[in-house]
Formats: sequence, structure tokens, C-alpha cells
Amino acid sequence: MSKLDKIRDKREIAQSEAWDKTAKIISGLVPSGTAAYELLTTIVAPLHEKKRQEFINDLAHRIYKLESAGKIDIQQLAESEEFNTIITKAILLAQQNHQKEKTEAFRNIVLNSIEWLSNGEPIFDWSHKFLMVVDEISPLHILLLETFQNPEKAAREQNVNFDEMVSASNKEVFFKIYPDLKDRSALANQCWKELYSYGFVVTDEFEDFRNIEVMAYMHNHGKLISHTTDFGNKFLRMIEERE
Repeated sequence: MSKLDKIRDKREIAQSEAWDKTAKIISGLVPSGTAAYELLTTIVAPLHEKKRQEFINDLAHRIYKLESAGKIDIQQLAESEEFNTIITKAILLAQQNHQKEKTEAFRNIVLNSIEWLSNGEPIFDWSHKFLMVVDEISPLHILLLETFQNPEKAAREQNVNFDEMVSASNKEVFFKIYPDLKDRSALANQCWKELYSYGFVVTDEFEDFRNIEVMAYMHNHGKLISHTTDFGNKFLRMIEERE
């Protein structure tokens, strides 16, 4: 584990201890039997634990299937510090998220990391980085990235045809494919800029284009153009579910 990772882990432990201390103070200040107390003790905590257990059960089932198929050595994995850090981090993050797209991404990063680790290939830096990214982004970020990795496929799946258009920006392409999301235009634009800051897409332009070469669609080209980088494609491979 790098010095930076150790610092991050210490910070997370400190934050966890601080929250535990705060929770104890709150529970001490709030009289038992009040609505606020009941909320904290009968709703929030059980939901937190329920999400954690559901995530662990799903992950354990899938790891068991890999072991039964002879694809992994669970004992070898159990002795791997990298694997222990990855799975512990994923569980902590998953129990703090309610969005299905994100919990599935956390799970798939763990499972795809197992494949690399079982082959003796270094994956920790990638896995740790991508777990942090998933925690920071939203399902809309993921949908944007998946769409522009293969916009032709996305358009085909939604039965959308671009033949009548001469050209279109990424924004026009996205909302033609997903018209029900048009009310999220400003949010999608911001998400796109954040994907660019991660190095996942090739241009920071979502709405307007100064350079015709980065148009998402041009009729004379006859096809939609992928806008994801190699790094973005690596991220998508890490969060995708594989059989």
C-alpha cells in the first residue's frame, strides 16, 4: 500500500470514529421515544446495515460461483492484501449508496479485480481509483459514458435514427436517444465536463462545438462517433458485469 493510500485510510478511520462519536452525542441529547430518536435508531441504522448485508450476500454468492467453476482460489485471494483492501473499500462505499447503478459498479469492480489478481496481475491502483470515482459520480455520468462509448449501439437499442440530421452535438445526440431526460440538460452538461476532467471523454464540449472534427454526428460520415478515451473504456470494463 502506498503512503498516499495509508494517509487516506487513516483519514477514513478518523472520519468514521468522528461520526461514531457524533452519533453517540446525538443519541445522548435526543430523548428516547421522540420522533428524531426513533428515526435514528429504527430506520437509519437498520437501512444502513440492510444495504451492507445485501451487498455482501450478492458478492459472496458470485465469488462462490467463480470458486465452484474453478476460476479462482478463494484461499489465495483471502491472503491478498490488495484484495482485502479492495473488497473492504467496496463494502464501505456500497452501504452508503442507495442507487442500484452505483452498488452494481462497486460489486463489478471487485469481481473484475479478482480476475486480474488471480492471474497475478497488478490491479490495485486501478481498482482503488475507480471505486473512488464511482463514489463521486452519479448514474447519469455512467449513462453518458456508456452512451458515447458506442452511440450507434445506444441509438439502435432505443430505435432512434439520425439519418435526417446533417450534424449534431453530443447534447443533441444524447437527448434524441433519451428524450425523457431533457429536463436534466444543465446537469448532463456538468456531468460531461466532470467526465472530461477524469480523462474519460476526448472533449469537454457537450453543447457547442468550435471544432467540426469533434461533432458527435455528421451525415456525410454516415455514423455516430465514439467519444470515450482508453481510460474511459478501461473504467467501463471495470464496472461492467461479466458472466
